[in-house]
Amino acid sequence: MDNSDFSQNNEDSQQVAELQNGEWNKLSPISIVYFAVRSIFDFATTFFYLIPVLAINFNKIKEQPLIIVVVAACILIIFIVMGVLNYWFYRFRVGSDRIEIKQGIFKKSHIDLPFARIQNVKLSQPLYYRINDYSCIELDTAGSAKQEAKIVALKTDLAKQFRIKILETATESKSDAFSSIASADAGAASNEVILNHRSMRDLVIHGLTNNRIWIFLGALAPFYGSISDFLSQFFESIGFDAEAYFSIETQAWWEFGLHVLSVAMLIMLVVVSFSVVGAILMFYKYTLSKTKDRYIRRSGLLTKHEVSMKLSRIQIMVQAQDWLDVLLGRVNLSFEQNTSGVANANKSDGQMSNKLLVPSVTIPESLALMKNAMPSQTLAEQVFKPISKRYILRGLLLIALPVGGLLFTAIFRNDLYVAASVACSAFVFIGAILVIRWKRWGYSYDKEYFYIRRGLFGVNYYCFPMYKVQQAQFKQSIFIRPYQLASLKVVLASGAKLVPYMPASDVKNIINCILDQLVIDKRSWM
Repeated sequence: MDNSDFSQNNEDSQQVAELQNGEWNKLSPISIVYFAVRSIFDFATTFFYLIPVLAINFNKIKEQPLIIVVVAACILIIFIVMGVLNYWFYRFRVGSDRIEIKQGIFKKSHIDLPFARIQNVKLSQPLYYRINDYSCIELDTAGSAKQEAKIVALKTDLAKQFRIKILETATESKSDAFSSIASADAGAASNEVILNHRSMRDLVIHGLTNNRIWIFLGALAPFYGSISDFLSQFFESIGFDAEAYFSIETQAWWEFGLHVLSVAMLIMLVVVSFSVVGAILMFYKYTLSKTKDRYIRRSGLLTKHEVSMKLSRIQIMVQAQDWLDVLLGRVNLSFEQNTSGVANANKSDGQMSNKLLVPSVTIPESLALMKNAMPSQTLAEQVFKPISKRYILRGLLLIALPVGGLLFTAIFRNDLYVAASVACSAFVFIGAILVIRWKRWGYSYDKEYFYIRRGLFGVNYYCFPMYKVQQAQFKQSIFIRPYQLASLKVVLASGAKLVPYMPASDVKNIINCILDQLVIDKRSWM
């Protein structure tokens, strides 16, 4: 570290000490932009529910462009005013062991958050903050999401020093003898070991295999009629006869099929392009680093995210594969910790602070990362036991009632042949789905870890240490008791996992292993 870096760190440390003077502080005026943009996103969420109303009145609205301009201008002014008011009413105060935040225009809130309760400190830098090098600090707790706090505008260097101070204080208050949380940031960059980084090719693969654009297409459903009219007018203006192009009467069947296929491929190309762009925006320059006992993930194109997670707080590791991931030999690996709050409910995987996602890694890379996080786990060597085939029978019985009702109705309407064909087709299709799902189910365990396999067309693998289990439940209904079957439900801080239709003896053995581990292993689940 040269003298300039040392003097800069000293200056930032002094500024952090000034923040801890017990006085109420205001944000930088640049936070007005942040609050205005947040208001726009909140409005966009509400706007989703207005889409059907706008779709019905679309033609009337289109005929009065002046009203559209006036309404848009008024909405923009409201956003700016909301940004100014949020900035004006926002105050924060930093003490020696806690932070307090007062915010809100109509609904006031006062957050008093001790550093000892802070689970993660996340830095994010939106595009509009990069000009003046500002960042947001998000403080995540292990409790209710209502207690989570955010300082939305601090100089980036100051924000990093402030994060170090928070984590140092949190560590001291918990008397953690095994590691120092603050060392993850206090050390120089040379102390960090880069475990994984994602290339542009990897991000394109992630966009292809994790396509979520169908949600967007569903939101556009009310506008499909207007879009169709617009496309018809556009094709006419360029001299393209769409009706003749898709007419089965004026061309051979293979030509018609080729035309339909080409249009479908074009639509899929557009859809996939959106998904790929989203993956690049979220995971651009992705790196996963390790420093002593902490993982640090950095990524983002427009908004840079930096999330850190202590290894001891990882509750479960998940290897997730969609059907296309299976074909390409790729895995989405995630390390999950406490999810007791609800603040992450509307965030994507890449934005969640309770989850570290490593997108579209190869299977050997995934196994190596899992081995780094939990060296004694042996997921790659496990032979999974299947669950009982009565799982399939239960599913078939559940669809027998509606299928029987359909046949019964058809008898009185003299449509028995049609109804029987539909019922049999549905029965065979659902039966095939149940068989595939049963084949995917599997479980295994050793002295320290429990492993689960499940899926349908894709497959997910779950691995967690038994000493992290908070509850283990033996579940047995009267329908499976005569067959000596039971279901196992384990509850972790990251959520519950259920394995159905296991031999009852295996469920009891696993619960006993979990209890033994809780007695032997005194490590904290946090």
